[in-house]
Amino acid sequence: MTEELNKSIGFKINQIASKINQQFNYILQDYNIALEQRVTLEIISADKNITQTKISTILGKDKTTICRALNSLEKKGFIIKEENKEDKRVNIIKLTQKAYKVLKDTEDIIQNYRNVLSSNLKEEEITTLFKILEKISIKI
Repeated sequence: MTEELNKSIGFKINQIASKINQQFNYILQDYNIALEQRVTLEIISADKNITQTKISTILGKDKTTICRALNSLEKKGFIIKEENKEDKRVNIIKLTQKAYKVLKDTEDIIQNYRNVLSSNLKEEEITTLFKILEKISIKI
């Protein structure tokens, strides 16, 4: 690896994010769901009138990517799309009972791994890390 790449903030963040995603996906594999899909279910669970556009904004992903992700979740039986009575062009995304069960069944697993990720950090270090990441994201 080149010295320049080794000192790249973006490369390092991406490298760590990939490792974290791989580990989360590994611990979720028995539930037939990937981390980003589970996160999407969490977002839908928190907002009873959520749309594809809102999900796209929250995740910072383009609408096409979110459309594919929602289609995959629908095929797996985790969500249903309901037509918005006020605006026929918009669908409201709802969780199925299967989705609620997966969220409940994986809640402790996810929380435990989140705790593992922060276990070597002091509270002020976590706060500093978030502040640094925010500073970086403002430039993007």
